[in-house]
Amino acid sequence: MEDFFSEGKIEGKVYDRRTLMSLYKLIRKGVIKTLESTIKEGKESIVVSAKDQNERWLALKIYRVEYCDFKTMWKYLVSDHRFERVRKNRWHIILNWAKREFKNMKTAFDSGVDCSQPIVVYNNVLVMSFIGENGIPAPSLEDLKNERLNWKEIYDQVILNIEKLLKGGLIHADLSSYNVLFLEKPYLIDFSHAVTKSHPMALDFLKRDLENINEFFKKRGVLVDDNLFEKLRW
Repeated sequence: MEDFFSEGKIEGKVYDRRTLMSLYKLIRKGVIKTLESTIKEGKESIVVSAKDQNERWLALKIYRVEYCDFKTMWKYLVSDHRFERVRKNRWHIILNWAKREFKNMKTAFDSGVDCSQPIVVYNNVLVMSFIGENGIPAPSLEDLKNERLNWKEIYDQVILNIEKLLKGGLIHADLSSYNVLFLEKPYLIDFSHAVTKSHPMALDFLKRDLENINEFFKKRGVLVDDNLFEKLRW
């Protein structure tokens, strides 16, 4: 872990004292052995590759504490019946935001959705299985350059995953070509904004997800189903 920091692989606005202590705790527990490299940086989090005790690759999503939009996060949390009693305190919101994504991801995984397997969440660090090969993350649909891919088959697989997620009671709510990785088949990622079907804007989010996906695949020459929303709404 010291090598990870000394080689300048970290983002200074992420690794505050509490985050460092959380990472050390996960190492002491044997959940992770080494941190490897930063995969992705976003406004609310970064994703880092790691290895476990058996040298298997993992992905760690580390939620920013000092630079997150905790007011927006709080609005999502209080509108979720699973997390209604959330204090409007930055650290408390981040902890529950991490727990919420872990819970969403577990629901998705248990529902048969192709996604990372959630392993553990500890404070603001979510540990999950790695989607990629030899430490190289799988590309998003947006980054795919292979024109020989069967885009219709990929489209059908993405829609099937959306349907499985719905059967599990969730809507992704932030689905686009950037949040679908491809490694022989598509994998949905980033469930931080996913909402339950009881959310007051659930149908709006579902409609937006489907529009985003259809628009992307139309550009790839796929004959999409423009009636999906009517078929999937409840």
